[in-house]
Amino acid sequence: MSSWQGGPQWTPGQPQGGRPPQGGPQQQGSQPPWGQPPAPGGAPDWNKLAADADRRRQRKRLLVIAAAATATLAIGAVVALGIVQQSGGGDDGDRNTAGSAQDAEEPQDPAPEPSFEETSLPPVPKPREFITDADKDLAPFTAETFFSGDPMEVDGRTYVRRAVADSESCVDAADVALGEVLTQHGCTGLVRATYSDGAVAVTVGVAQFPSAEDAEAAKEAASSHLSQLTSGEAPVFCERGGCRTTKNQVGRYAYFTIAGNADNTPDSGDGTPAQQAARDGNAHAHARIVLRGEDQASESAAAIIRERNSGGGGEEG
Repeated sequence: MSSWQGGPQWTPGQPQGGRPPQGGPQQQGSQPPWGQPPAPGGAPDWNKLAADADRRRQRKRLLVIAAAATATLAIGAVVALGIVQQSGGGDDGDRNTAGSAQDAEEPQDPAPEPSFEETSLPPVPKPREFITDADKDLAPFTAETFFSGDPMEVDGRTYVRRAVADSESCVDAADVALGEVLTQHGCTGLVRATYSDGAVAVTVGVAQFPSAEDAEAAKEAASSHLSQLTSGEAPVFCERGGCRTTKNQVGRYAYFTIAGNADNTPDSGDGTPAQQAARDGNAHAHARIVLRGEDQASESAAAIIRERNSGGGGEEG
């Protein structure tokens, strides 16, 4: 009988002939069934090893590519920074891109700026110069213009102008002693005005001199008083004595006042209305002299401006 027809069947992993391998049944199972991975210590899995090797190669390739890209970016940044530093900013860069033809051109001198002849205006005179310097103090000196028709107002007290008068000799308008002093120091004119508030009256007199030194000397030497002006609507006062007087000086002008009661009664004591009227007349005379200087200084400044605006005149052919 053949083994194909009735002999024992052959199982893979066993030796042919139907006998079990040496060692008995404990040797069975040392060889895993077909298609399963071998037990540890068996044959290596070549497919797995190949896959692992392929993964390592891909990982290494990616690392190389990343390192190369990083190095490229770093080199590009360094090159760009060097270009910016060499160009010196946007303006020089614009000039560099203009082309070598423009760089070869020589720089041209800028067009000369138009020049103008320097001009200067004379300094505007100060008001005090006009009441000190006879060569500048050229305004008319008359009682009507010097003492305007406005009332005399000082610290809320108002006095109405009652009379005005001019005196070229400077003697007729003053006491004899005062007239001599004024004449001695070169008085060229004296104007007077009388003001009254009804209760008191005050005559204000202003004398003009060639210089401030003459006016100051006349004021210091004066020991008498101004003659009161009682013409026109002015009341009669100071004929019985008891008059209040003042004297002062500014620039080339000396000024004096004499005041008394409007009913011609003598005045005495301190702080009386007549005494206050004499002080108010003194303040008013000073203010009018200063105003004379301001008016002339203003007119001089206006003349300078007119001269400038006219372009200096110039004759036409």
